[in-house]
Amino acid sequence: MDTPATTSRPLILNVEDRDGPRYVKSRILHRADFSVLEAATGQAALSLVRQHAPALVLLGMKLPDISGLEVCRLLKGDPETARTLILLTSTGLADARQRVEALDCGADSYLVEPAEPEEVLASINSLLRLRGAEDAFRRTTQTLHESEDMFRQLAESLAEVVWILDPGEKRLLFVSPSFAALLGHTAEEVLEDPRRCLDRVPPAERPRLEAAFMNMLRSGRMDIEFQLTQPGNEIREIRARAFPVRSTAGADGRSLRVAGICQDVTPQNRALRTLRDEERRKDQFLAMLAHELRNPLAPMRSAADLLQQLSPSREDMFRARDVIGRQLHHLTRLVDELLDISRFNQGKITLRQDLVELRSALNTAVETVRPLLEANGHTLRLSLPEQPLPVRGDLVRLTQIFSNLLHNAVTYTPAGGQVSVEATTQDGNVTVRVRDNGAGLSDAMRRQLFDPLAPEHGSGDTNAEAQRGSALLDGPGIGLTLVQKLVRLHGGRIHAESPGPGEGSTFIVVLPVEPWQNWHPPSGMGVPRSGPPRTVMLVDDNIDALEAMTMTLQTLGHTVVTAPDGQSAVARAASVRPDVILLDLGMPAMDGFETARRLRALPELRGAKLVALTGFGQPEDRRRTLEAGFDLHLVKPANLDALTRLLDGLDA
Repeated sequence: MDTPATTSRPLILNVEDRDGPRYVKSRILHRADFSVLEAATGQAALSLVRQHAPALVLLGMKLPDISGLEVCRLLKGDPETARTLILLTSTGLADARQRVEALDCGADSYLVEPAEPEEVLASINSLLRLRGAEDAFRRTTQTLHESEDMFRQLAESLAEVVWILDPGEKRLLFVSPSFAALLGHTAEEVLEDPRRCLDRVPPAERPRLEAAFMNMLRSGRMDIEFQLTQPGNEIREIRARAFPVRSTAGADGRSLRVAGICQDVTPQNRALRTLRDEERRKDQFLAMLAHELRNPLAPMRSAADLLQQLSPSREDMFRARDVIGRQLHHLTRLVDELLDISRFNQGKITLRQDLVELRSALNTAVETVRPLLEANGHTLRLSLPEQPLPVRGDLVRLTQIFSNLLHNAVTYTPAGGQVSVEATTQDGNVTVRVRDNGAGLSDAMRRQLFDPLAPEHGSGDTNAEAQRGSALLDGPGIGLTLVQKLVRLHGGRIHAESPGPGEGSTFIVVLPVEPWQNWHPPSGMGVPRSGPPRTVMLVDDNIDALEAMTMTLQTLGHTVVTAPDGQSAVARAASVRPDVILLDLGMPAMDGFETARRLRALPELRGAKLVALTGFGQPEDRRRTLEAGFDLHLVKPANLDALTRLLDGLDA
C-alpha cells in the first residue's frame, strides 16, 4: 500500500483486489501527477477514506470482502464521507441494469474496463472539475448569504431607511424595517405597491418628487429633500439619496440596481436653522444697537449744534439743555440694557415701576425719529389730549415701544408720506394709534407679525409686503416681538390693522391708565446737595472726560487732581493724599487693575476710597474690580446723584 503524498496534488484512492490492474492504474495516476493511495479490500478502502479524505475513489466493483456497490453505499451514507467522489469500475460488458444500480448506490460516474489510460484520466479530471465548480459555487453562495445577512442586520439596525430598486421593472427589491417608523407603511406594503411612498407626501411636493424619481430611473442617482406627514400629522423633513449599482462584468457598465437611503433630517435642519437664526439675530442685534443708540444721538447733535452757534437765545439754550438732558438719560438706559447681551438673549427684561406721563414718552419718541421724518419728507401729525396720561411703567421702555413703531412707519412709507400718532383715553385705558399710508399688510402677514416662529411668507405676498413683514418681525430697532413683550409687561396689548397691501397700516397700543389720585407729576431735577469738600483724584486717559468731570466736581466745591495715566497717578498720589480716587480701567501701558494694585501698596492711601469708573458694566467686570481691591464700581457716564452720595458718605 502506498503512503499518501505530502504535496498539494489531488489524492486518489485506487481500490482493486487484483495486483496487476491495481499497479497499472496507480502508474497511470502517478504519471498524471496525482497522489495515490491503494487498497485491496472494501474495509481497507472505508478506513483510508475516513483517515485521508481523498479527492476521488477509483473503486472496483468486485472485492474479496464486500462489493464495490456496498462500499459506495456506505461512503455516501456517512455524512463525513458523503461528498467523496466515487468512480466505479467493472470488467466486461456492463448492461443498463448494472449502470443504474451503480448510480443508485451513489456513484458519481461509471467506467467499463478495460479502458484506455486517456479515458480513465478524462473521467477522473471531469469529476474533479465538476467538484471544483460545485465547491466554488458553494463558497460563493455561502459568501453571498453571509453578505446578505450582514447587510440585513446592518439595515435593520439603522434608523435610516435602506432600499434597493430594480430600475428596469420599477420594483423595490428590499426595504429595511425602519421604513414603517419613518414613512408610516410597512415594508411589505411598499414592496407590494411602491407608490404608497407618496401617500404621506404633501400634494405640493409630489410633482417635484416624481420628477426626481423618473430621473433616478434613467441616471441611477437622486438627492432630494421633501416633507412628509407622519401618522400623528407631524411634519418631518426627509432626505432621499440614491446611487447606481453597476455590473463589473458587463462591458456596457449598465445599472443593474439602484440602492438608496431615506433619512429623517428634521433635527439637523432645525439645528441648522437655529444656528442661522442665531447668526441672523446677532447681526440684527448689532444693527439694533446702532439704531437704538443713533436715535437719541440725533437730537443731542442738533441741540449741541444750536449751543455752538455764536449767539443762541436764552430760550434756545434752555431748550437745547432740556433736549440733551432727556436724551442723555435715555441713551444711558439704552446702553445699560442693550450691552447686557446675556439678558437680551434670554429675554430677561427688568422694568422700572414709575409713574410715567405717557405724553413725555410719545414726545421723546417723536423727537428721536424727527431727523428721519425730515430726511424722507414725511408729514407727522401728533394728536394728544390736553389732560395728562399717567401710566405705571418704565419711561425708557415706553419710549422704545413708540420709537420702534414710528421708525417702522417712517421707513416703510414712500417719500412724502403721512404718519400720525393719536392718543385717546376711554374706560381707564389710553389707546395710542401709530398710522401710516405706506406698504400695508395682508391678513396673513398681519397674523404673523408678532410670531417669531412664523413660517416663510407665502407666494401671495407682494415684494413690498414681504420686505416690510420681514423687517417688522426681525428689525430694525427692537423688533415687534419685543415691542409686544414690553407692551404686555406694562399690562397692555398691541395689534395691527390694515386694509391690505399698499393701503397703509395702523398699530394700536392699549395701556391701563394709573388712577388720577395716585398721579403726582415729578417736580423736576433739582441741584444736587453739596456736602463737605473732598480731595478727589481723577485718573483717565480721555482728556475730555477728565475736563468734564473736573468741572462738575469743582462746581460742587471739591478739590480735583487729575492724572492722564496710571504711572502719573501712582507718582502723585502719595503727595496729594486724595480722599477718593476715580480710576478708569481701560488705560494703555498700565491698566486700572495694575494701577489699583500699586495705589493700594502706598501707605499714604490706606484710608482712601478706590472707585472704578469705567464703561465695562457686566457682572463679571464688577466681580473683577471688587477682587482687585476697588471699594465701588461706577459705570460711565456716572450719575451725578451717585457721585454726590459717594462723596457725602465718606465720613459714615
